[in-house]
Amino acid sequence: MSASDHNPQYYCPLRDLFINMSEADLLVVSAEAKADLPKPGEPVAQANIVLRRAYDEEFEEVLEICRYFWDETEFHCFGQVFDVKQCVNILALAEGEIAGLLSYKKLDNTQIVVVLNVYPEYQGQGIGRLLLKEAMQQARKQECSSVRVATSNDDLPALCFYQKMGFVLEELKPGLIAEHHGDELRGFAGIPIRDEIRLTRKL
Repeated sequence: MSASDHNPQYYCPLRDLFINMSEADLLVVSAEAKADLPKPGEPVAQANIVLRRAYDEEFEEVLEICRYFWDETEFHCFGQVFDVKQCVNILALAEGEIAGLLSYKKLDNTQIVVVLNVYPEYQGQGIGRLLLKEAMQQARKQECSSVRVATSNDDLPALCFYQKMGFVLEELKPGLIAEHHGDELRGFAGIPIRDEIRLTRKL
């Protein structure tokens, strides 16, 4: 998987700017200081955040989110190609506006999270956590034994997020992403995108 660097993907509260991957970097702060930092926009009440399956007529919006973040709608991970058209697609709506997307696919007794993204202006409000919890809830309903996700070696925010949500590092596939793209791309904070990192959450 590779991320698009054409569009802003994060919010910088120190400069009140939306930034892309190459402009992003890490800064270690206390939890107390982080709580005082501004959010991208006006907070959305939890009661006004709705998760639901995408309607057929909304599928272009599903594709648009994928293109916005990834420049593609087919994703290479776990040695397979996942087309979002063949996935279950869950939209997160904040006060009626599309804020994020979860796409998943069941394989045997495992659920694969193919896409999980939240638009920058809605980040920091727990929408990503709600979407991932929905993935786990649906996996339990389908009697899956685990939920799996793959990310790239550069995506430090994703690695932090998934581990905080109970996922554990399961497998490293060195050079797999660079091989797929035919070259090393520049990712988060300029880190070369090379490897596929696979994480699992047992249910």
